[in-house]
Amino acid sequence: MIDNWMALRTMGCRCLSGVFALFVAALCLASTARAGVVNGDFESGDFTGWTVTNYRNNGIATFPPTQKSHLNLQPPITAPVTQVVSTASGTPASAPDAPGQAITIPFQGSYSARINARGNNNRASGIQQSAQMVLADVDPVDGKVHLRMAVAPVIQDGGHSPEQQAYFYVEVRNATKGTRLFYTFNFAAQPGVPWQTLGGYQYTGWQAIDVAPGNGLLDVGDTVEVEVIAAGCSQGGHSGEVYVDSIGPFFAGLLVSATGPTTVQPSDNVAYTYTYSNNSGVMVFNSKVSAQSPQVRNAANTATIDAVFQSVTAPAGATCTTPAVGSAGTVTCDFGSLVDHQSGTFEIVWGVPAGASTSSPTNSLNHGTYSMSATGASTVLGPLVQTRVVSGATLTDLTVSVSDGVSATAAGSASTYTVVVSNNGPAPVIGAALTQPTVSGLTVGNWTCSGTAGGSCQGGAPSAGTLPGGGVLLDIPVGGSVTLTFGATVTGPTSASSVFNIATPAGVTDNNTANNTAGDTNSVAATLHNLSLTKSGVGSGTVVSVPAGMNCGATCTLPVADGGQAILTATAASGSIFTGWSGACTGTTNPCSVPAMTADAAVVASFALSATVTMTSGTGGTVAPASSRTVPVGGTVTYTLTPNAGNIPSASGSCNGVLAGNTYTVNPVTADCNVAFSFAPLTVTATTGTNGAVTPLGVTNVAAPGNTVVYTVTPDPGFVARIATGGGACGGTLVGNTYTTNPVNASCTVGVTFVAIAVPASIPTLSEWGLLILSALMAAFFIYFHRRQAR
Repeated sequence: MIDNWMALRTMGCRCLSGVFALFVAALCLASTARAGVVNGDFESGDFTGWTVTNYRNNGIATFPPTQKSHLNLQPPITAPVTQVVSTASGTPASAPDAPGQAITIPFQGSYSARINARGNNNRASGIQQSAQMVLADVDPVDGKVHLRMAVAPVIQDGGHSPEQQAYFYVEVRNATKGTRLFYTFNFAAQPGVPWQTLGGYQYTGWQAIDVAPGNGLLDVGDTVEVEVIAAGCSQGGHSGEVYVDSIGPFFAGLLVSATGPTTVQPSDNVAYTYTYSNNSGVMVFNSKVSAQSPQVRNAANTATIDAVFQSVTAPAGATCTTPAVGSAGTVTCDFGSLVDHQSGTFEIVWGVPAGASTSSPTNSLNHGTYSMSATGASTVLGPLVQTRVVSGATLTDLTVSVSDGVSATAAGSASTYTVVVSNNGPAPVIGAALTQPTVSGLTVGNWTCSGTAGGSCQGGAPSAGTLPGGGVLLDIPVGGSVTLTFGATVTGPTSASSVFNIATPAGVTDNNTANNTAGDTNSVAATLHNLSLTKSGVGSGTVVSVPAGMNCGATCTLPVADGGQAILTATAASGSIFTGWSGACTGTTNPCSVPAMTADAAVVASFALSATVTMTSGTGGTVAPASSRTVPVGGTVTYTLTPNAGNIPSASGSCNGVLAGNTYTVNPVTADCNVAFSFAPLTVTATTGTNGAVTPLGVTNVAAPGNTVVYTVTPDPGFVARIATGGGACGGTLVGNTYTTNPVNASCTVGVTFVAIAVPASIPTLSEWGLLILSALMAAFFIYFHRRQAR
């Protein structure tokens, strides 16, 4: 699917000619850009904030394209359809837009953008927006500005050569620095992409894009240009369209991305670092990341071949299943439950096939078949990672970092910066150039230089002041590093920043250009204010800040420049839950923004112990919410059950909940427990013995709770009906031969038996009584007379 996303890390050494972004100055909007992406979720129901442009695809001029101009887009002849679409959230779209109803739109909320709908006949279309990055675009997990989005392509495979196929293209440019930060070019049937095919259409489901090249490449205050284009094939007969949603620094749900080297050689081992996170707003369960082997074309360009598994390094508590070492396949790592805002990383090493192509344009090792899933959240694919395969090159990986340990400083104060350059191998370097292309708001003083494992500065420490244009040359063996420090006086007036770049010497290629540039920016003011944080409650968790600097135990303090703001994000520990803010932040919204500070401020973050109600449900109805729930101990969990027609719900499990009608409530939740909901028809089952009949007999479905069922009970002559009571009996009333049950609210039974009518002993009539009495008197007289004669 998402296919040539390439985080343009190769520009790292030449992209820093512009002015470094400033934390405070960034809050003032440039005239051509907006503060943050506007209407990135398209919830306005239209393209407010976006520019829609239609094109014609007459054929790609340069393949593979690495910039928009290579697409050779022309003015349209037949205008395509680009629109904002809406369905009930989660409702599958109809084919051909989502073949077999396999893609659900919108991704979130009520709307998604649909670009170049059914764009055959050479039609193409795109949307574009310029936006200025602000503090809220910084992810506190890594301190970087992020631009994320979700895309879902639906493309027809025309069976053409790659440059003629339908495609979609995404590009993110830094207008402030004059650089391209990211692009991806994805065409039908591209290797290494998890295409699914149905009815001639190829699709992948929703995939996340995460653009975060790092400080110095993308900073607060920079203006970025975002452009998304979809095109039908250049031969005219096949369409290419893409759905887009949630363009901005964050989107609710799961997120997974991978990073890897930019250049490798056949038979090399490639280490990918996977970052996963839960930003759904609730705890999710059974979270997993699955990654299939990266793919590349073979040297003859006759087949697609797989990289092979070498090793996996997972965080504590995770379990991973893998193929055999040296075999292709899928690695799946299970991370269990993740609280909201919880994230982590792990590494998989894959082996590049010995027969991989090393000739452009087929020498791209594509890794786009990896995803994250969890119970309680939608599955999302990660962005494609592309690595160039070459031969005969000397490769190594140089990295650079810089920090002064603070995010805000007072004008006129002194700061000390530490710059570290490391060589991760596999080749040593002699004369790597460390340059300082950008310095603002600082007067640079004296330098020091020291090395480990043989690293050194050629000629010793640099002279005082900003590094000269050629920088300082470093010699660094594999595994070695060089640490430079410099003192500086902060001049401001609103920010202080410095950017560094490391470049390999001639004859050596850096195999990972994503870590060749680093920057440090502080807000500057005459006065600093302290933002203090206290954690309360019996639970536990962490709070991090943007700008960085707050990550503490029970209490900590973050200096903030006068008039500046801070954004705080709370993450509960396992077994705990975040319950809210008080002080300068209030409520439960997470993250929270502390208003512009003109004095010291304090925030309290509260955490409670948590308990989880684990919910499962069978067929025959729905449950809302459709997931397990985690609440503070003593809290309440409520589920609303909606049975299908003719069904009724039931609940079982260890929770002390009560099912009242279609509402199930656990109050209070005192410990982890489970509940299983089932739905079954509401029935009355009638049974009978011999010597009579019952109509209807057997199972009768009850249309709705509260209805009654009427039976005709017909005994044979000399018999009478008896209706069972107690146990699961429905109860009811027998009038003549008609039995009507009580209102039925739970499945029950009607048991009918027939018993013979007893014949009573005969009672003498009056005349019979007279004869009996007369006979008795005569007998008594006879006995009396006989006794007198005997005397």
